[in-house]
Amino acid sequence: MRDGILVRDRADVIARLTLYGRDGTRQRELAPPVFGSVAGLSYDLATDTPYASLSAHTVPPSLYALVGADRAWKEVWQDESPFDTSSLVSKRVYVTAKDGAKVPVFIVHRKDIVQDGNNPTLLNGYGGFNVAMEPWYAGGLHPFLSRGGVYVEAGIRGGSEYGETWHQQAMFGRKQNTFDDMIAVAEWLIAEKYTRPAKLAVEGGSNGGLMVGALLNQRPDLFRAAVCAVPLLDMVRFHKFLIARYWISEYGDPDKADDFRFLLRYSPYHNVRQGVNLPETLVIAGEYDSRVDPLHAKKFVAAVQNNPGQASPFLLYMDFDSGHGSGKTQQQRVIDRDYELRFVMNALGMGDATRAAAK
Repeated sequence: MRDGILVRDRADVIARLTLYGRDGTRQRELAPPVFGSVAGLSYDLATDTPYASLSAHTVPPSLYALVGADRAWKEVWQDESPFDTSSLVSKRVYVTAKDGAKVPVFIVHRKDIVQDGNNPTLLNGYGGFNVAMEPWYAGGLHPFLSRGGVYVEAGIRGGSEYGETWHQQAMFGRKQNTFDDMIAVAEWLIAEKYTRPAKLAVEGGSNGGLMVGALLNQRPDLFRAAVCAVPLLDMVRFHKFLIARYWISEYGDPDKADDFRFLLRYSPYHNVRQGVNLPETLVIAGEYDSRVDPLHAKKFVAAVQNNPGQASPFLLYMDFDSGHGSGKTQQQRVIDRDYELRFVMNALGMGDATRAAAK
């Protein structure tokens, strides 16, 4: 730019814009009009105008021009949405993990909720493969949020929220950090009276499905319900099916004695405890999944359903028209999210609302 240098970098998961002088001195951060992350940055040389795209929980994807001497944010375009999200608020908090690490957590809910421990809450996480959780438009959660639900997304270790170090802290024999971080977030939500176990659900897909499976075994008391999508659940034999051998660099090699031992300690399929009732769960698998073989979901559900102590519904949904999730049409994604949310909302005591919505 003619008046300086505009830098897009990342701080505490959020991508931000900072203005520097042409001599490299930092001038100020250009805070966006809503809480969100700068998804992209471009520049029109002819008009000396930078453009920034914004990704936020509470507004659809938007494009802004940074205009004037103060580089103020001026909306150029915003995607249309059928929902009014002006009643929602989004924020970032930090939760102390078991070993003292600070886990970044995004929370989205209606502005008028009361922290009395009675809010239906959906906790989402991934925690693997150097993938970060970042703000995204939460319009697809409108049926849940508009009825008083609280949506929580945890940047647990295994992702890239704080670079490669954050990733490495949950690889191989350190994978338990992923699960411990998620447990810490769930306990924090309860301690802060956002919710209570009877009103708390957890969800995750793929590596996040592994996380859900491990949490169901390790802390079934924390959750009322779970959605475990296209999950990796047999960690002793995962590398023998489809392309999963390429994930040895993330999890370890079960054919090596040391790796086998730490994988067996948390492998969801091998840690189903006889006589222990797991929370009501919807396990989802794609028949044509080329990444995670659906056998993981099938054998895990079979093991739980055959456990004499299992009293809560433990369901398997096989999608015979999909794989790992990518490549679905918009209509397929809408249908999938619809039945997932109906399951969660019914389990969390929002069933009357879901039945009313179906009429």
